[in-house]
Amino acid sequence: MSIRLRKRILTFLLACALILALCLPGMAEQMTVYTARDDAKVYDATGAVLGTLPAETALTLTGMKGKICRVERNGLTAYMLKADLKAAADTAEPPAAETDEGQTATAYVAVDGAKVYTSKGKVAGTLSRNTQLTVTGVKGSVCRVTMNGRTAYMKKADLSTRKVTAEQTEQQQESPVTTVKPTPGYVKTDKCKVYDSTGKEIATLRQNAAVNVTAYNDTLVKISVGVIQGFMHKEDISDDPVASGDKDYTTGAHKSNGPVGGSTVAGAKGTAQAMDWWTSGIQKIFARGTIAQITDVETGISWKEKRTGGINHADCQPLTAADTAALKAVYKGSWTWERRAIFVTIDGVNYAASMNGMPHGGQSITDNDFYGHHCIHFTNSRCHYNDKVDSAHQKAIKKAAAATLE
Repeated sequence: MSIRLRKRILTFLLACALILALCLPGMAEQMTVYTARDDAKVYDATGAVLGTLPAETALTLTGMKGKICRVERNGLTAYMLKADLKAAADTAEPPAAETDEGQTATAYVAVDGAKVYTSKGKVAGTLSRNTQLTVTGVKGSVCRVTMNGRTAYMKKADLSTRKVTAEQTEQQQESPVTTVKPTPGYVKTDKCKVYDSTGKEIATLRQNAAVNVTAYNDTLVKISVGVIQGFMHKEDISDDPVASGDKDYTTGAHKSNGPVGGSTVAGAKGTAQAMDWWTSGIQKIFARGTIAQITDVETGISWKEKRTGGINHADCQPLTAADTAALKAVYKGSWTWERRAIFVTIDGVNYAASMNGMPHGGQSITDNDFYGHHCIHFTNSRCHYNDKVDSAHQKAIKKAAAATLE
């Protein structure tokens, strides 16, 4: 059995366990639990990893079945492995690692009110942002520090290698905050950091984790996903999912095993009507679960796709490996973000649309050689996160609406 197949089976089994956890009855008494280690994984109801939480994060346990726990934090719900949780917080910090004689590093307190601990784990006091310290040892998430000849211990997450200048702090404070309705956004890279209101790191998120953005300024966005809620750097969020950097869809293990090109079904004929995504009823016509015939206007290649999600536009997946190969032939064997004019045919009616050609994000069809989904836009449909109409998609839709296929 290949490593890739084993990973798929394990992901499927975990997803099944989490779906079963949805049926858990409410506990008679909720209780507070804590993450037992750093980088404890947080899952959504389908078994997808949302991100991670550091050790000693407090959560409310609301249900449990077998190895799966349902937890809440800040009014948000998610799922975690029982092995990653414990009933009580640690009362003492682990000792810092020994270092070579004279091996030290200068650090600064990253947040106001950062706690300082004794060697027995007792809170000895707090320090303000930018207080300078000397780090003399590190073990896991704990640092041994000295200041004014005294030794103590602090969380690594509460320290920074650089001092925050008064100018930077003033700019952040003066940056206007814009509040928006919850809008989808996607994390650009793995292990992107999430911070609380003081600037302390409280979690990390995986690449393409879908978050709700509720506010932003020039440098930060306010997000929530599962039990994770906080702030992220604006550059770490994208309006569309990004292609996974570890997959080459044209060679090796991820190469399509279907036909090298050509249509899987007869291409659409005639003209296509433009449909407004918000007012025409196309969202009901092309509802989630609907299988449609797609025809590329320029090449005439046609194949079948299923709409599996999407709010501001349709997220779709080729139905089979042969359909994936046909789609790939449209893009001359290489997946790209290029927008292309297409006909979407449902119940014999052609609708003008646009697509991109890059597999990204989640998938529900797992045997089609297409690792993710891609986007299909209609008139006035919008991108995720920035909630804006994409001009390149709209240009392709107009091209489709003006075309006649023979």
